Amino acid sequence: MILGACQSESTAPDAPVQTYGASVDTASARTAAEVAAEPSALDGATVTVRGRISTVCQKKGCWLALETGTATPIRVLVPRTDDGYEFTVPITLTGRATVTGTLQTVELDPATQKHLEQDGAAPAKAQEVQIAATGIRVVPDA
Repeated sequence: MILGACQSESTAPDAPVQTYGASVDTASARTAAEVAAEPSALDGATVTVRGRISTVCQKKGCWLALETGTATPIRVLVPRTDDGYEFTVPITLTGRATVTGTLQTVELDPATQKHLEQDGAAPAKAQEVQIAATGIRVVPDA
């Protein structure tokens, strides 16, 4: 299932694009800062969000975080299946990402906060904005 989950294409000779999961239409993307400013207005909605990757899960590549400027990063989660994850991203992934998925604001219990920190996240807050991703499109750093 993971084979074929990553596709590469080239939009310019020096800007390879990587796609994980479903393709992402970037035309309607909002910035991570814009979404983080008023996440309640989008709670439960399918959104497309763009931002710079700040952190990636260092154990499995099952989540990444998008910088929001002054707000807490938006955590992008890879959906789980009975067999693991629909797709994962490289733990060394950097660059600009555009993500499509369902947005929600969630309360994190202390055990989840600790787990995320063990995965490489900055100390997690009790509440965060998350996107359950269907697709992630990344223009990696050179």
